[in-house]
Amino acid sequence: MRRSWMVFNMKTLAFDTSTKFLSIALLEDRRVVSSFHEDAGVRHSGILIPTIKDMLEREAWRAGDIELVCVGLGPGSFTGLRIAMGTVKGLAIVLGSRVMGVPTMDAIALSPAARKAEGSRIAPLLDAHKEKVYTCIYDRSGGTVERSTDYLLTEVDDFLETLDKEVFFFGSGVPKYKEKLDSSRLASYSLETDWYPRAVDIATLGLERSVRGTADPETIDPLYLHSKECNIIKRK
Repeated sequence: MRRSWMVFNMKTLAFDTSTKFLSIALLEDRRVVSSFHEDAGVRHSGILIPTIKDMLEREAWRAGDIELVCVGLGPGSFTGLRIAMGTVKGLAIVLGSRVMGVPTMDAIALSPAARKAEGSRIAPLLDAHKEKVYTCIYDRSGGTVERSTDYLLTEVDDFLETLDKEVFFFGSGVPKYKEKLDSSRLASYSLETDWYPRAVDIATLGLERSVRGTADPETIDPLYLHSKECNIIKRK
């Protein structure tokens, strides 16, 4: 990690390509200047850079003014994350900007679907295919949202068996595994579809965490999860 730093009126670019939504945001200090959040299907590689360019031009920003680039690290689409990593590394080289990676589920925990969730313990439940899901429990008591488990790739049945308190679920895995959630006395859920990670939240989290140091653009990697990491580990 690079050493801590702080710049006032800093210009930040953030984006996430981990899902079918392409999300991009420009912030000056902590003020949202411009945002783009649309279902791009599989077109991320073709429209990410042109969309960033159009947003910069509309705001009369020079690319060289961008001091921090925040990117969603996943987990998510393998292709989408490869696009994200290639783009953030390229921008760091061309612009000389600092970079900050943000786990995508941290942003999802701030989504409109999360804000509508009931109770103090919430969890994205994202379809990872092959009968597995990506998930992570967050505690939002006290007006903050704090992660309380590892980021997980696991089978729904195995995860539900670990619950010792009620958890409210949302995300793409909910409709697919609705019957399993119905059978658990500690699981409640919403079919709300507005859960996709937003670049504005990626930027906000990246800015908050950047005061502790930023990432090395040469070694920043996506957050890939594997079955051997599927045990819940409580944070100390």
